[in-house]
Amino acid sequence: MSEEEKNIIKINRKKLSVKEIQENENFEGILNKHRMATKRPVYKQKKFYFFLFLLMLITLLIYYTDKEEKQKEAEKTEKTN
Repeated sequence: MSEEEKNIIKINRKKLSVKEIQENENFEGILNKHRMATKRPVYKQKKFYFFLFLLMLITLLIYYTDKEEKQKEAEKTEKTN
């Protein structure tokens, strides 16, 4: 580590007043940074699997309705011949 990267600790520093402490405390910012750093990946969220289930269900319904329509059309053409 170079000299610039080392943390400098001041031993005999002045005491901070309550007002100075309250001006600089930012718990919401710290919590937001923590939430962003520990956010769950998309594939581990329940919303992802719900969306995937809906997508598969809609695809399946479209497939079967299309299949039934083709069968009805084939029956109509056989009856007319």
